[in-house]
Amino acid sequence: MAELKVRKKGYLPKLTSSLRNLLSAQEMLAPRNIRKGYLQYLFAFPLAMVFINIQNFIVDDGVDVLGLSHTTITFIAFALGAIVMFVFSNEKNITSISKISAFITTAGYLPWLFLPNSYLALICDVVFMAGIGGCVSSSSFSFVFMLNNAERFFGSTLMLLLIDLVKLNAGFFSISPITIKIFVSIMITAICVCMLLSKSKDFHGTGNKKNTKFDPSIWLVLFIFFSYFAIRITGFYSSAFQHPSDARKWGMIAFGLILFCIILQVVFKRSIWTMCNVFFISSIMSHLMWYIKLPMVAYMFSELKEVGFLITFYLLGCVTNKFCDFRMHKHLILLCMTVNCVLFVGIDVLHRVMLTQSIAVLTASVLFIVFLLLSPSFSQYLFFANWSKEFRKVNMTSLAHGTQQANTANQSQMPSLDDTNLSPREKQVVLLLLQGMTIRQVAPELGLTASTVSTYSKAIYKKLGINSRAELFLLFGRLQTAEADDPILKQ
Repeated sequence: MAELKVRKKGYLPKLTSSLRNLLSAQEMLAPRNIRKGYLQYLFAFPLAMVFINIQNFIVDDGVDVLGLSHTTITFIAFALGAIVMFVFSNEKNITSISKISAFITTAGYLPWLFLPNSYLALICDVVFMAGIGGCVSSSSFSFVFMLNNAERFFGSTLMLLLIDLVKLNAGFFSISPITIKIFVSIMITAICVCMLLSKSKDFHGTGNKKNTKFDPSIWLVLFIFFSYFAIRITGFYSSAFQHPSDARKWGMIAFGLILFCIILQVVFKRSIWTMCNVFFISSIMSHLMWYIKLPMVAYMFSELKEVGFLITFYLLGCVTNKFCDFRMHKHLILLCMTVNCVLFVGIDVLHRVMLTQSIAVLTASVLFIVFLLLSPSFSQYLFFANWSKEFRKVNMTSLAHGTQQANTANQSQMPSLDDTNLSPREKQVVLLLLQGMTIRQVAPELGLTASTVSTYSKAIYKKLGINSRAELFLLFGRLQTAEADDPILKQ
């Protein structure tokens, strides 16, 4: 290969290049990739999460005990049930845990359904909410380890849309108690059936991954996860996120926009990174609309920001499936719960000494700026990592022998420039493009005109059977990440 001297790139060119590449990144999220034999895993976690998120809207308050409200008592029962089942779950007993959780839920729910408000009804309520906690815990493992990318995405979508629909209807329509009980019974039945259909053979092999530390991509996804909850929690105290008097119309518009974003995501196969931007921008826009005294529009954007709920669960599930075993999944969940508790307490204390709206605006703005500044890392370690082709496939490939060995295997499968039919000059152009340079920047490096480089790039794409710079990175992304080790680039 011809020798080539390349100038070292600064941060700003890398940022610009990564933003351009991320905008063109793609994922394969077709409904046709949903497998009929895995529907129990697709529905289990979303339905359990939906139920716990809408409990206040569909279950009436009962009796209080020791000054604690009925809702507080049942939530404590849910949390305890989730923690106990989570702690004892492993690859070998996860299906048994699922079935036990389903039986506990059924045993508490059936008598509670027919009992009037009383201490006996409260006991039954505590039992079945503890069972729901177990269902959430055990189904979190199936959500991560059983589902493929499309199933994980559409499961998260189902979770978001159902929660929004119930909250929208509960806030603006009067629903009879009988209708509510029928709806709750259908949900509980569906959750329990999904738990009972869990098969131990499906989980075989999920504990083979031997990672000892979090991959950088996990930390990037955790940043998205914590950003969503930080913005959501500050929104509890923000005027911009409160329901205006005519919230119904704007809530329906927001729901339509969320659905529209999801459809665009599926049809145009854009990277989930694009929806991350929708989340951050809508959060900031809600505050901006409130400041210019458009509370209805502010409320609409505040509801649109809930796409963050979808992307956090989808991305966390994908990356956890790729790099974690059962034990690391537990560590990850415990970390998420701990940080969220700190966020709740910290923000609650902070809003007492600062202007509430100021905290919310500052949080959303700073996190969005950090998100953009991290674009080179998102490009290198997540959406254009040497395993990132898997976002365009049906399944993520699990690590059977550790991250380092898997990465080495993936790299060895990637084509080398020496294995292509590119000319020496075309190979030089490829190397510079993989450095993040534009065509105008490549031209003076090679002593060519911009139009000549453009002609070379078209010929390169044709020979490689690709259509964009993003696909070029997917083919040879390791050349960019291993830039310092390439002898050609050192010369």
